[in-house]
Amino acid sequence: MSDIRGLIIQSRLDYLEKMGGNSHFQNVLSKLNESARQTISEQVFITNLYPFRLLQELDTVIGESLDKPVETIFREIGTQYADVILDRYFYNYIETQNPQKFLAQIKNLYPYLWNFGKYSYQKVEPTRALVHFDYDEDIHKPYCWFTQALLIRGVEICGGKNVQLTESECEAEDGEACVYHLSWEQ
Repeated sequence: MSDIRGLIIQSRLDYLEKMGGNSHFQNVLSKLNESARQTISEQVFITNLYPFRLLQELDTVIGESLDKPVETIFREIGTQYADVILDRYFYNYIETQNPQKFLAQIKNLYPYLWNFGKYSYQKVEPTRALVHFDYDEDIHKPYCWFTQALLIRGVEICGGKNVQLTESECEAEDGEACVYHLSWEQ
């Protein structure tokens, strides 16, 4: 069973707080199984490792609890998460307006920010890149939407305009990995 950093779980809790404060959080908390409820109700430490299945359950309950399409929820969480982590961990690439360096740097920080699966990146052209996630766990589509939104928003924050992401393979949909083609204008 794989583990994921608390930072990813915290992204969901931050979203719930932003959406409606304590009422959304309490509603979600009440629908989790006892073990998940106990873990989530205590302080989530962003550097600690938590079972990926905890994130899956949390995502399922969030998707069922909010009055929005599930895809919209997790794309919003990914966008909000990008705004937080880029300012903290990728500031140099915001300053230099360099999306390629941002995408390349994820490889170095991935174990510390996610610790889930493997990430690879390939620069295709100055404004095109190929990103590859290979997970050692069955993932769920909301996690993919979250990751896609994070990548799109990250490229935007680092200077990319009209960012496009095309998914050519999805592990949540029986693919071997999640493969994304990113392109943007400068």
